[in-house]
Amino acid sequence: MSSSNQPRRFLILTGDAGFGHRSAAQSVSNALKELYGENAITSIVDPVIERPSPSVLRRSQTDYDKNVLNNQDFYRFTYEISDSRTASTMVEGALAMLLHKNMQEVIQEFQPDAVLSTHHMFNPPLGTYLYTHRLDTPFYTVVTDLADVHALWFHPSPDHFFVATDSVRAQALTAEIPAEKISVSGIPVDPRFAHPSKERTLRRCVMGLEPDLPTLLFVGSKRVNGILEALEALENCPHPFQVLVASGGDETLYQSVTSRNWKFPLHCEKYVSDIPDWMNCADVLITKAGGLIVSEGLAAGLPILLIDNLPGQEDGNVRYVTENGAGLRVENEIELLAVLKAWLQPGNPALAEVAARSRALGHPRAALDVAEALWQISAQGIPHRVVLPQPNWLARAHERAD
Repeated sequence: MSSSNQPRRFLILTGDAGFGHRSAAQSVSNALKELYGENAITSIVDPVIERPSPSVLRRSQTDYDKNVLNNQDFYRFTYEISDSRTASTMVEGALAMLLHKNMQEVIQEFQPDAVLSTHHMFNPPLGTYLYTHRLDTPFYTVVTDLADVHALWFHPSPDHFFVATDSVRAQALTAEIPAEKISVSGIPVDPRFAHPSKERTLRRCVMGLEPDLPTLLFVGSKRVNGILEALEALENCPHPFQVLVASGGDETLYQSVTSRNWKFPLHCEKYVSDIPDWMNCADVLITKAGGLIVSEGLAAGLPILLIDNLPGQEDGNVRYVTENGAGLRVENEIELLAVLKAWLQPGNPALAEVAARSRALGHPRAALDVAEALWQISAQGIPHRVVLPQPNWLARAHERAD
């Protein structure tokens, strides 16, 4: 542990299957720097990609885009069949064995005062390593789904869990995580969401937008389907509006959008590093039901139209948005056009009402709250880490076996 007058070191473990895990990690890192400046030294590491690892684990990340785009039925099947406490226990044992050396290397090299994980793959091996070596380094985890959470998240070894919603908290309790180890923080988003710019009109002008037109923000990536078709349908919308498109590195989408003339003002960029500013310019968010992008939309108080979702993993995110009245899931461009015709109708209060419900669900301070908790625990350590905790159901099974 660092002394009270020395900088503190924070290791953040993350994965690169999708954007959400690393984005949450980066948000917490940024929050630590905002709050504590040079006194907080952070390192974000993917132990699978940045260290020698079994090929099956590396492919789970490097082939993620291909798998979720081309094999969605199989992806749903594997997700659901592994989503039980019994199945997860077997997977956890394998992960603890396969990644033990990786955990040893990153801990010994960085010598952290606290560790945060934003990917469920690392909870079992890191927890096992810390308990095996009786290290008192605090170990926290951020669960990056809004509703339906895979059982792998709830390995009992983390000292604290930050979860997005009361629903996820209930799932953690069902998995026998003690209530005092759970905080409903929201998914960490860029700390700039906690300090929204008041100069929307100026920001729109800087981006070359009309200052007073309703603005629709499309956020895409290689994993998001339907954006081009939605834009084409919007050419039949009778109300005035303008469009922002963040293509998320999808070269095909970027070229398709920028190579044609549209009947409405449109600004498109391939990569966007200032998504809080883009959302601050917008009136509606149109995207896929990823936990991170939805959390960003809620933090910005935007009505959300979901045009795509990953089966199994993101079904719960769709329910969370729609059942709380923060947006809608549209199945095709015809439905999307109908919704936007109604929302953009002059004098219709529906858009403002949905925006208010979205803002009420948002957690713009989530990253700052997690950072503050990490800072506080980093000076204390976790004493008496002698026996790796296990859920009661597993202990009972061992007793019956004996």
